[in-house]
Amino acid sequence: MFRIAEQSERPKSSISEETEEGASHALAVGGLTVRYGDFTAVKDVEFTVGRGEVFGLLGRNGAGKTSTIAAVTGLLRPAQGRVSVLGRNVEDGPRGGTWLGGALSLQPQKTSLFPRLTVEETLGMWASLYPDPRPVPALIEELGLAEKARTRAAKLSGGQQQRLLLATALVGNTPLVVLDEPTTGLDPHARRDAWAVINRARSRGTTFLLSTHAMEEAEEMCDRLAILHEGRLLTSGSPARIVRDLTQGSTVTVRSDQAGLAEAARGHFGADAVHERAGGGGTPRFSVATERPERAVAWFEERAPQADIRVHRPTLEDAFLAATGTEGPRASEGSEQ
Repeated sequence: MFRIAEQSERPKSSISEETEEGASHALAVGGLTVRYGDFTAVKDVEFTVGRGEVFGLLGRNGAGKTSTIAAVTGLLRPAQGRVSVLGRNVEDGPRGGTWLGGALSLQPQKTSLFPRLTVEETLGMWASLYPDPRPVPALIEELGLAEKARTRAAKLSGGQQQRLLLATALVGNTPLVVLDEPTTGLDPHARRDAWAVINRARSRGTTFLLSTHAMEEAEEMCDRLAILHEGRLLTSGSPARIVRDLTQGSTVTVRSDQAGLAEAARGHFGADAVHERAGGGGTPRFSVATERPERAVAWFEERAPQADIRVHRPTLEDAFLAATGTEGPRASEGSEQ
């Protein structure tokens, strides 16, 4: 197994001394613009991540998530803007955000493991790059890889390799961990196991910036998130706030052949709130937009006990569609800029 390097052997920080501005934030990004030749991938993006927070970047492939992460972690130099980590402005210097003085670690969206190294050797190598790494055996156990500790990376399943990649970001025990689509390729059980690992690290005070195109992951994991679309940050806030701000409340859909029910609903809820819909099997169907779906359901149940009543509460996906006007994030393969 790889030897843990001494403190004097570790890379020195490429960030300047701490400034008062942004010291309360683990990460502050201002006016960030990233260009590839004539193409602008990220356009004047600004956000902050509080210490101990999980902050998400939500968007389709190509929205600018990976480019934002690359700039934040020092993997590329932005055309404009400023990035500060733990209140310190990242200066021009060697690229490679994983080595920002032990302040930050990264799991890229796409990277390769050394196929001939075992799980233990892989994490031992990564641990040697940080001043205060987590104990490798404990992390292997936590990620459910104990039985594979001496297995070469090439012999692991796809899900096990993805967990090992997550472990390479967590082993540094850094205050800020950046994860670019960390659960891609994991089955539902493994995905929730990964979420649990991230939550345990957060309970110890670790801050996370993660990108995702999965709505469930964004809602489950993120204290706050930003919606990116075509390189621009459209909105940010808690998932609940984004849903509240960008959607029109709940919808109660009623299927009933009871005469006069739709007209009575218009009189009670208002004509603008009731919308006729094409009914299947000849049964009339209409919907009611309301902020209080429980009361609407009770009203219909009292007047039409045999009606088929269904409630759709607005979701983060609804809010995303409202913000971007697209068909939503796609879980397609392929890198993004």
